[in-house]
Amino acid sequence: MQEETAVGDPEDDTSPQGRRGRDLFRSGLRIPLAALAFLGAVALVGTLVARGDVAAQKAPDSPASAAAPAAPPIAAGEAYAFRQLDIHPDRMHGKYFAGAFLTDASPEAAAEGDMMSDFRWRLEMFRKAYGVDDNFTIRAYDGRNGRELDAVTLTGMRNAYRASGSVNWDEVNRARRTATTELRQKLQAAGIPRKDIVIRWGYKDNSLEARSRDNHFVEYEAQLARRLGLSLLTTEIGTVETFNQDHLISSAGARSRYQMMPDILSMFNVERYNVPLAGGGSVGVAEELHPLLSMEPALMLVRAYSNAVGHELPGISAYHAGVANIHKLYREYLRANPLAVRSNLHVSDAYMWGITDGFEKVDAVSSFGPHSRIYVLKAYGALRATEDQVIDPSETARVERVQVRAGERVTLERILAALESVDQRLDWSYADGDTAYERFRQLNPHIKLPMAPGTSGVPDRGNLVLTSAAGGEPIRFFLPAGAVEAMKRTGLDVIGEMTSFDEDTFVLDPSEVTPTDREYQALVDDIGQFGFTRANKARLETLYSSMNALARQNPDSRYRQTQSKIIGIHRMFWRTSAFESLVSTRENLLSINPLDLRNDSLASGPLPAPIF
Repeated sequence: MQEETAVGDPEDDTSPQGRRGRDLFRSGLRIPLAALAFLGAVALVGTLVARGDVAAQKAPDSPASAAAPAAPPIAAGEAYAFRQLDIHPDRMHGKYFAGAFLTDASPEAAAEGDMMSDFRWRLEMFRKAYGVDDNFTIRAYDGRNGRELDAVTLTGMRNAYRASGSVNWDEVNRARRTATTELRQKLQAAGIPRKDIVIRWGYKDNSLEARSRDNHFVEYEAQLARRLGLSLLTTEIGTVETFNQDHLISSAGARSRYQMMPDILSMFNVERYNVPLAGGGSVGVAEELHPLLSMEPALMLVRAYSNAVGHELPGISAYHAGVANIHKLYREYLRANPLAVRSNLHVSDAYMWGITDGFEKVDAVSSFGPHSRIYVLKAYGALRATEDQVIDPSETARVERVQVRAGERVTLERILAALESVDQRLDWSYADGDTAYERFRQLNPHIKLPMAPGTSGVPDRGNLVLTSAAGGEPIRFFLPAGAVEAMKRTGLDVIGEMTSFDEDTFVLDPSEVTPTDREYQALVDDIGQFGFTRANKARLETLYSSMNALARQNPDSRYRQTQSKIIGIHRMFWRTSAFESLVSTRENLLSINPLDLRNDSLASGPLPAPIF
């Protein structure tokens, strides 16, 4: 395993230099909350229709109600781009933020004090950082109005990279840190206050590398996002976290391209174990290294977090910061805006307050820091960087995830011998090794099999003994599409469980949706309206019991198991002290005479006396 090296953007870290970025970001994100209502809680259950029914079109500068025209759906198997899909955030969230998601910002037109323009240029800043500026570029902005101040390029390092095609990004980042210091000093000497200088590094090269790594799996991420009622922002979590590098391990121990902690991975049965070899010894397995084993847990986690906090965007933020921190943010919002508790409040109002004017208050009582504050904007920038790249379904990994039947025992050598007899009729997808063993290695990066260059068969150190489980953990591995049936035709019938990954993998059968699912959706909608109440907690408990009963009655239903897992995680976070503190704060404010409340009355000091 290789330990992750921290990315060195000075505006993102928690060092003293990074802390200055907090003030810069906050000063530029003061937006009228009434204009910033996010989309209500995204539907947990949605029928998976064709990939999109909205035309790819960049809207002109338009009012909040603007919407792109409809277009014929994309046919199955047809190439498409994210920009075309109806779950693109520009479409799912476009009528909110006063249309900010529908247009590119124009920093030149942004006047100081125009809060919406300020927010829009910051969206544009991240779009440019991930999709325009390469990794050798440093750009500076005026935090008061979004005006670009200067840009610096590490020309020598860029030319060397373009000529050789290889680079050490750690060395590039060290050079960018030095250049950043010099750029700050130059701008300060020109009279720009240090606190108003916003520095943003370019990541276009990393963004393109990330999409290339995701090329065989991105279609499944989009399918899964749609099934879970999420936008395409969730497909960029791997980019924001690791640029889709599966082997990276954070300093805190988070693993996989989606950076989940070991206890979270285990909660979703993504495990580490050893598989014995026919000649003795064993080979290690780290399931988080395979995107088709770690993807579903990551997006299910976002769905569960979104339900617990009332909306997808603070839910994505919670993926990084934790649900408790979002609940603390909401609590501080109520204390700073006590009259809001009696208004038509939506959680998006509180969330946007927390990343703008309220950030210092939230930061003082939680670990919601600079990374959490800009996490969603970074995901948006990463999405915009590749939204027009064509996704060709013919390049998607079409494979079978399999497990040997209980009681059976078979070596890898025997499986590959059976497949080699029909190899010309099998499509190994992206695996292009010279031998069946090398192709198997490529399809199974989570199994630490040794390379075997120049060897036609299976090496002794790679001849696995495959059974249904090892050390109590299911042994899961991948074969090319059609392999299980091909093995049966050769007389090798040893596979028990099998999941096909194809265009229908995450399609939801509407007949599986029950009244209990619709009741849960209604609860999530109510939570989005700041429904953090004891009555809703009781509703959640009842639904949790019903969901678990349905899961027990339908053990083979992927949908039922998913619903049960999601509501269980939701329930876990609604049984914490952070949630209880939020509920109590809301109750206390409702018990106080409104005439005793002012929006600044709770900035310091205790709550006014309640009405008895």
